Amino acid sequence: MSSVSESDQTVVTEIEEQTGVSYDLENENIEFTGAGSDTEQYISLVEYLFENEYITKSDLPISAAQAQTRYLINSTATHEDRGMVRPQELGDSVYLETNHDSASKARYSSRFIQDYVLNT
Repeated sequence: MSSVSESDQTVVTEIEEQTGVSYDLENENIEFTGAGSDTEQYISLVEYLFENEYITKSDLPISAAQAQTRYLINSTATHEDRGMVRPQELGDSVYLETNHDSASKARYSSRFIQDYVLNT
């Protein structure tokens, strides 16, 4: 665990306390450990990342790595070529697509933390 910075450990602990989403810094894995459903915790994580300005509107749209026309988060409830299936409005003009299975939500959550939060 020597490669893990103290600041990364602190923010990951805060994320878990605030959202119920547990991130393993060593293995880069996500577990939905909170009381709510995985969808509720996925929404809570993304809300937390916006509220704490890890992700901002200038980062949007954020697409799925393998489906560049399918957005995970966007400023409208649409993908590039169609509407989102189950959009969740997180705030003023921020929409999260929640139509994913648990494994995908965990993978995307891990990506958000790796790409927008960690100092590594």
